Amino acid sequence: MTALLLVSLLAATVKDSPTPLRTGCSRDTPVVASLPAGAPVTIRYSISGETERCFKVSAEVDGKVLEGSLLASAISGLEDFDQARSQARWLDAATVVNAIRASTALPSLKGTGRGGVAQTAADLIDSSRPQKALELLEQELKTQRRDPGLLALAGIAAWRSDDSGKALEYWRASLDIAPSPELEKLYRQVERETKGDQSKDRLYGMRVLLRYEVAAVPSETARQMTALLDQEFIRISQELGCTAEERVIAIVQSADAYRKTTDAAEWAGGQFDGKIRVPVFDPKVLVPSMLHALAHETAHACLAMLGHWPAWLHEGIAQKLSGDSLSAAQSKKIAGLAQQGKLPRLSNLKQDWSRMDAAHAAEAYALSLAAVELLWKDSGPDGVRNLLRNPERLPQVTAELDRKLGL
Repeated sequence: MTALLLVSLLAATVKDSPTPLRTGCSRDTPVVASLPAGAPVTIRYSISGETERCFKVSAEVDGKVLEGSLLASAISGLEDFDQARSQARWLDAATVVNAIRASTALPSLKGTGRGGVAQTAADLIDSSRPQKALELLEQELKTQRRDPGLLALAGIAAWRSDDSGKALEYWRASLDIAPSPELEKLYRQVERETKGDQSKDRLYGMRVLLRYEVAAVPSETARQMTALLDQEFIRISQELGCTAEERVIAIVQSADAYRKTTDAAEWAGGQFDGKIRVPVFDPKVLVPSMLHALAHETAHACLAMLGHWPAWLHEGIAQKLSGDSLSAAQSKKIAGLAQQGKLPRLSNLKQDWSRMDAAHAAEAYALSLAAVELLWKDSGPDGVRNLLRNPERLPQVTAELDRKLGL
């Protein structure tokens, strides 16, 4: 899974009193708290319920913020959630940079002069060289300490270099000089992430830097993960043709800390937002699901070094290179949707899918894998690498894959 959602969590209210806030979607799951009518709740994401839509929410009860699940019938304001979710901007680092550079509050990032430094730094961040970008920006800031645009961009470089504390300092300094809604949203997102992140220990591999939560991951397991990530990056880079001038950052946390820092859907087994993020469920052994997640997110990291790609290509390639293959049941489901005219075009699967419920996410992942398997069958590894070097061919390739999938 890729990217970062740059949008505030959405508030709604409870319809009736009392409404039980439960640990799960089933009506027989334990009750966390009883909510009165009109109580505000923050919708985090939708999940599959037994008979109707269900939502993971948080609510303040007696001064404490509690998390739980509510059925759709218990919530007012879902229309706003659905609209915002459909319009939400799932941003990779380059899009974050562009959004901030386009801010009317940060005009110094436009035009020539210092804009040349900003452009060079943005290009470095875009090509997964944030440390080099940070060095360039910090040198410029020695003489331009009050430039809010350069401060904002330096924060992006620091965040991508896995120094969130420094990133927040730069962003706070920028916001104090020139308030920017785009930057404020990112500041709040990373501030929340940082507060819940207890992964402080680090291991350095040849290609990766692993940061981990020592209470959740024993040192020996962390060493094994580092070696595996090195091996996977070498394998995947040979498949796709990516190169890393700086170490890829991987963060491994307990499942609870992972959910709190990423706000990921419960079905998500990992995430890449410029850094690989994976939850660990068994700290003593590298279970197959962990191995799969590390390979999957490493593929995302490699693809991000090569350019900007639609979600279906990102997820399809990540699945294939982590060992997935389309099952007979999935193939049958895709064929059935095509016959019913319900199969979405690949061009409509451009954004990240992290706010989908489990059922729709499964369909999107299956379709992306089917498309990439066709791409590999038709073009072979050399053809895929050629496509990644020539992105202008992607619309034509996408249309041809749509046709072969039955659209």
